[in-house]
Amino acid sequence: MSTGDSLISRRWLGRLALGGAAALLVVVAILLPIAAHSMWTELIRREEPQQYDFLSGTPVIFSDDDVARPDVSYVNIVVTGIDAATQIATLDVSGNLSCADPCPALEFNLTLYSLADAGRRRGLPPSTTLDLSPATDGRVFSETVELPVHGNPSLYPFDDYQLWLGMQSTATMPDGTVSQITLKDIENIAVFTLQSRAGDLDMQPPIRIDPRSVHAVTDPFEFLTVQRLDFERPAYQHVLAVLLVLLISVSAVLALFMRTINELLLGIGGLILGIWGVRSVVVPSAPSHINVVDLALAFVILVLLVALSLRVAHHVYRLNQGTSPTVTTETAGDTGTETPTR
Repeated sequence: MSTGDSLISRRWLGRLALGGAAALLVVVAILLPIAAHSMWTELIRREEPQQYDFLSGTPVIFSDDDVARPDVSYVNIVVTGIDAATQIATLDVSGNLSCADPCPALEFNLTLYSLADAGRRRGLPPSTTLDLSPATDGRVFSETVELPVHGNPSLYPFDDYQLWLGMQSTATMPDGTVSQITLKDIENIAVFTLQSRAGDLDMQPPIRIDPRSVHAVTDPFEFLTVQRLDFERPAYQHVLAVLLVLLISVSAVLALFMRTINELLLGIGGLILGIWGVRSVVVPSAPSHINVVDLALAFVILVLLVALSLRVAHHVYRLNQGTSPTVTTETAGDTGTETPTR
């Protein structure tokens, strides 16, 4: 290749690098405000999580004119956490029971179901049953239950989880007769609310599912209500993962092509540790599964090592061919000393 062709190639490479740097700055300028807005939203949302009516899925609006009805029970369901490794959601069910004195001598049971993939099952899905009998001595209750959710934790931080939360209730009469409670009946005797405090996962507004659409032919009853609950990571975690992996990749490429062979061989360990250190920022906990952040950083390290091997092989080849960069000398100022230059 002639000297003119070499200069043209370097000029095009310089323009390509300049265009890539400008594109990177544009991406950063667009994503940083999104991340800042998401962080601010998270701070506000964590202080006052939205409550929803569990039977209808509509937001609960509080006002100074709210008056508690003495003949109505109040039940609050709070999603307190989702374990991504086991795909289990933890729910705190609490409230207070009310009835006209004397309370009827009956047993009142409330059962919560995890109904995802309901159309492809035989038999009832995973569930947990709570005894909410108003005739018992304690009218204030608080219990913790667990139900499975569906999601793909390997996509962290782009993973999301879904829980189709169904409810069914029965009443056992003093003579032992068990009767199914209908939606109209339960609306007159209890108020159910739902909210989320699931750590770093945001719950979207519930979506009401027609109970008939999740009814299997083997089910012995109809569900009172079914709410689809979607949980996803905040937007700032997505932005943080993309920007950090992108920026550390660019930094690794620049170091690979701008440092000398000696500098690369001496500093490759620190460069790899710096790349992998991004993981501790993007993935604060230690998940028990491989995720996309691990794969992306491992790929960057692999490409870096392969490119380094190619540079070393090319350098050794030039040395063997006698085409290594020549070293000339020039006089440094008035001191008369000679300084090597490449």
